[in-house]
Amino acid sequence: MAGWGRCVPRWQKDVATLYEYWLFFKLLTLFQEAFQLSPTDVGQLIEPTDEGLNLRLKQGKHYPIKGIYNAGGRKLAIRFSYNRSFRGHKDYPDAGSWTMTMRPDYTLSFWPAGITEQEAEAQELIVHIHFDAKYKVDSFNGYAATLDEAVLMQEKNEQRKGLYKNADLLKMHAYKDAIRRTGGAYILYPGSEALTRQGFHEIIPGLGAFPVRPSKTNDGTGALKAFILAVIDHFINRTSQREKLAYHTFDIFKEKPKAKHVLKDALPEAYGANRDLLHDDSFVLIGYYKSAAQLAWIEQNHLYNFRTGNGPGALVLSKETVSARYLLLHTKGQQHSGQLWKIVGKGPRLFSKQDLLAKNYPDPSQDHYLVLQLAPVQDPEFIHLQ
Repeated sequence: MAGWGRCVPRWQKDVATLYEYWLFFKLLTLFQEAFQLSPTDVGQLIEPTDEGLNLRLKQGKHYPIKGIYNAGGRKLAIRFSYNRSFRGHKDYPDAGSWTMTMRPDYTLSFWPAGITEQEAEAQELIVHIHFDAKYKVDSFNGYAATLDEAVLMQEKNEQRKGLYKNADLLKMHAYKDAIRRTGGAYILYPGSEALTRQGFHEIIPGLGAFPVRPSKTNDGTGALKAFILAVIDHFINRTSQREKLAYHTFDIFKEKPKAKHVLKDALPEAYGANRDLLHDDSFVLIGYYKSAAQLAWIEQNHLYNFRTGNGPGALVLSKETVSARYLLLHTKGQQHSGQLWKIVGKGPRLFSKQDLLAKNYPDPSQDHYLVLQLAPVQDPEFIHLQ
């Protein structure tokens, strides 16, 4: 980035606008150093004139800088944008804002290299981190949200007058809530105190503020640099909680709810020991017993045996059967059953005919069985339903 200091704008700007432009190149230098981005794309911002070099950076115009970052175990597509508008009224899973149009000053976007940005948006594989330049900030409380395209430039004019005092941090909340797949939103201001808040346990999603000030001796970017390096390290981790949350968000919302997804029956509440009991995601096996002797054996040994092979009554080892939580027993001619058992243990075990005979099972007819370990249902709500 050597040589940017020789660029001479042909106009005079107010201090807040100049600070915003200065921050652009400050961030660009920082991101180029962190991600080894090529500076070739920034050539469009400089043009020769009779008076020297002219800076073409303009508020309201989107300037993206793209590149690929090789983190060793992972390659990430990177895009640094100035004044990118996130269009409003976008339906899921489209990119943009689900409320009104919003335009952060700077946006840093990450997604896996090898797919397009549109694919990354649709699969919840992209993360946006936004930064807003605030030349005058007194405190971090209050609320302001950009409503639509018409007020974007009015908002900029108010900012130049130093009217932003208490609204800035909660405006970052507006970015975080409205712009899909936003991992964080941060204020950049010429102060001295960094403020970071994490939404959960990891560095993102988060909100905060970083001091960045024009100074030859100490520009205050230490906290911001540390944050960017921590974000890089976070994205290398393929088992992060954010990564898992992104997948489950994609899996849950990839299709709209249908009539078959409605369940209004009287069932146990999913809290405490039942917190992971998602009723439309919990599977129940249906087991048959042919005699009172078999039922007595099941109740005494807390075991149930399914047949193996391809014949009637054989258990198919699918994801649903292996992860089933309950077993409902029934017998011939029975229309209703209260014989509900909880499946415990680590999954089906293979028993031979001799194994079952050793446990006094009555008349095993197959050579091998898949056997489940059972426990009585202790949940009082389940007991009530029986």
